[in-house]
Amino acid sequence: MKKLLNLGLIIAATLVISAGCATVKGTAAIADSSRSGVIHDVVFEERMTPVGLQVRPGDEVRWVNRRSTVVRLEFLEGALDDVVCQSGFSSLLRRQQEAATIRPNETASLCFGKVGTIRYNARMESPVAGGQMIESGTLYVVR
Repeated sequence: MKKLLNLGLIIAATLVISAGCATVKGTAAIADSSRSGVIHDVVFEERMTPVGLQVRPGDEVRWVNRRSTVVRLEFLEGALDDVVCQSGFSSLLRRQQEAATIRPNETASLCFGKVGTIRYNARMESPVAGGQMIESGTLYVVR
């Protein structure tokens, strides 16, 4: 009976691991590092700088939170369809998310594979109690 129980646990664990490794459309080839080796930082301190950034396909855009509170990045639906590398933007099952929460002194990053314009919003707590600042950013991916 004990052997059957152990065998059942092993099978259940294998199924859970297999489900976690399942390929989700558009994310099978996403790596966790830059494709070109060029890294561009967008820094959150008092404000977000820069708000507009020109990059090339494969460059890594890294958002750095130097604030004492979290920053939430939100992209329009479909904006992350052409991502070729990422860090801090995936869920438990490696499914691409359209948003990321960056804790103080942490980063999140993406590399885009196609030429185009990517727009996003950064939500940050403001100094006013209960307030929130929303700043818009734009990435221009050019050849």
